[in-house]
Amino acid sequence: MVVAVWVSSYVLRLIMIKLALSFRRLGLKLSVMALLALPSLAGAQVYFTSTGIGDLNAGFRKTGTHQETTEIVAYLGNVTNVLALPAGTVVNMATNFNTIALANMCPDGFNFLQWSVFSTFTSDTWTNCIGIYPGGTTWYTVPRTNVNVQTKPVNRFTPSSAPSLVASMYNVSYGANFLSAQLSTTNVNNNTLLVAEPIADGPGFIMDAYIGSGNFGGSVLTFSVENNTSNSFSSPVVSDFYQNVPTSKSGVINVDPITGLTNGTAYEVGYFTLNPNGTLAFTRTFSLNASTTNGPSPLKVGFSTTATNTTTITNWVWNFGNGTSVTNTTGENVTNTYAAAGTYTVTLTVYSAGGSTSVSSSIVVSSSSSAKPLLGIAAVGGKFIITGTNGPVSQQYRILTSTNLLTLLSNWTPIYTNTVQGNSTFGYTNGIGPTNSFFIMESP
Repeated sequence: MVVAVWVSSYVLRLIMIKLALSFRRLGLKLSVMALLALPSLAGAQVYFTSTGIGDLNAGFRKTGTHQETTEIVAYLGNVTNVLALPAGTVVNMATNFNTIALANMCPDGFNFLQWSVFSTFTSDTWTNCIGIYPGGTTWYTVPRTNVNVQTKPVNRFTPSSAPSLVASMYNVSYGANFLSAQLSTTNVNNNTLLVAEPIADGPGFIMDAYIGSGNFGGSVLTFSVENNTSNSFSSPVVSDFYQNVPTSKSGVINVDPITGLTNGTAYEVGYFTLNPNGTLAFTRTFSLNASTTNGPSPLKVGFSTTATNTTTITNWVWNFGNGTSVTNTTGENVTNTYAAAGTYTVTLTVYSAGGSTSVSSSIVVSSSSSAKPLLGIAAVGGKFIITGTNGPVSQQYRILTSTNLLTLLSNWTPIYTNTVQGNSTFGYTNGIGPTNSFFIMESP
């Protein structure tokens, strides 16, 4: 019963946000009409697909002085379709994305085009072929300045900020379904996979109403998810596609099902490429994770990767940047020790029948230092608090607990994982319970 109430409250928050957005833009009458009409349209197969569960949508529009009379929302399938792809796989979205409709929308060509890809779900949690996703998880694009250089991942959002972003993203699909039904006919510009939304006919339901200036209202995102083509669009443009799982906070443990981490930065799933002819492609990449990215010599670093469907990969080649490399065929984690100070570029290349793909990361090693991490332990206001300084920046640590001090370490329960902050501090806080508990902090 408790779980049912919590789920209902989460859905209620989304509904309230939808109501607030609609009331502000359209007034009471049209908002009520939308709430009455949209649920009955969701199952109509001749209209644009809107499931509320991981819809992967692409949005295309022109605004300002280059404003067009329509904008396009295209359904690219479920987001799990791209999450489950093997590393290095390239998928042409032609079966989902209709370039004819895009050409109809842009009679003057694909220059000055704003485009993005995003996804979310509206339930408390979502269990799929990848794992269990906490409510508030979102996927979105970040445009590259250099098509060959990945953008810097942003930090994962807090659980309290995520619902408003979920509501705005979902409303794009929700509104597209409504406007698709209003157009009545099924054609190249209006079907289950795509709808060209007439801007004049539905100002409160078009993508513009929810994506705003590209940041879905700006209450959570501080950047635009939209990539803009130039006035002479003649070479491909690329946007990285990130998965952002809410962080753990206030006793709620939110685990990214791909990386296994509870905090940190968003995970790059891959990247989308828009070509000058209007075709859209997705490339599945993978991340190279390091147990620490800097510290004094000798620095031992553990490396792992988050590639999925690894059965298609034949070789994994790790080049640590210090003259040492490792080749294996199973993708298991590897370690390397950096004896001398310096900056090293670590590159992992994976090979399969379709070719190879690489990802790199930097390791900064400083001279040996006598400064050692310092720990402080206190009990304040009924809470048990650990504070630390002089920690190696970005190094991961975790807290384990047990009610029996003599229990084997392998049987202690991990309850918290984080990384040392940029100012070399780290810590942990827990409530003091009625029974004896013991805690261990460990780091690679």
